[in-house]
Amino acid sequence: MVIVTTYEKCKFFYTRKEIVITLISIESQCEFIIKIENSFKKIRKRILLRYERLFFDMDGTLYNNKFHEVSEKTFKMLNELQGQGHFVALCTSRCQTELKNLPSCMRNFQFDCMISDGGALILDRHKEVLEMNCISKATMKTIDSFCKERNLVYRYSTRNGNYFGTPYSKYAHDIYFHLYLNSPIFKPYENDDVLNLLVFCEGKDKEKFRPLIKDLGIVEFFDCFEIRANQIDKATAVKKIMDFHKFDTTYCFGDGTNDVDMLKMADVGVAMGNACDALKEVSDVVIGRVDEDGIYNFLMRK
Repeated sequence: MVIVTTYEKCKFFYTRKEIVITLISIESQCEFIIKIENSFKKIRKRILLRYERLFFDMDGTLYNNKFHEVSEKTFKMLNELQGQGHFVALCTSRCQTELKNLPSCMRNFQFDCMISDGGALILDRHKEVLEMNCISKATMKTIDSFCKERNLVYRYSTRNGNYFGTPYSKYAHDIYFHLYLNSPIFKPYENDDVLNLLVFCEGKDKEKFRPLIKDLGIVEFFDCFEIRANQIDKATAVKKIMDFHKFDTTYCFGDGTNDVDMLKMADVGVAMGNACDALKEVSDVVIGRVDEDGIYNFLMRK
């Protein structure tokens, strides 16, 4: 029979305790090392991203029109990017009035630059005008007359307003309200400085209208034309900012037909998973959908 003394019992107990302490110590060291590695990853990410410009479309890209929200993760990423010293810009076809019904987080976010009206208006971070390109008044009068003669609905935007130039239909009103939670008011055109037009027309009316706008900047949709001054679009506006602010890489994010030229011009053109096929074809990368935190997940992996 083996007799175990009190001393030996104590010795055995403390040996086990020491082993447990040692294991705990090793585990703590591993956790510490993992935390250090994660910190270095974050620092490395900041270094890699330091000199980048990022231009974001609004609807279908930052903003989920179905639920009328910007996800918490997407908004967090915008703040982190700015905090790391990146140039974070908005590039949208919305006019300034249409931006007022966004969630408060987006209304209050101070973009380094804001391009609105499809590229016709460029504002700095303090919302002071850097450049404003209007459709000529002669062209506006021609378009106004054409729409009135054919009972076509059109909407026009100015620096501080958004209006229907002809009596609007329920269809036009509902489209606007569904997208923006507001709708233009009716105000006949009277020599206003117009930045952006949306003319609702289809079929034969489209073909009759097309020659009138051949020298303007246009994007054609199945039921309307988006119209700006000649050679004015999102891409030309982004290019002007690129020439002014020197950064290593330019990323452009979008989802629609009016984002095609912008993505083609970017160093990295990023199409949302919910983007139209035409945009996906010209993009450098297709990421997750707006309702899947596509932007956040893509930038976290970069």
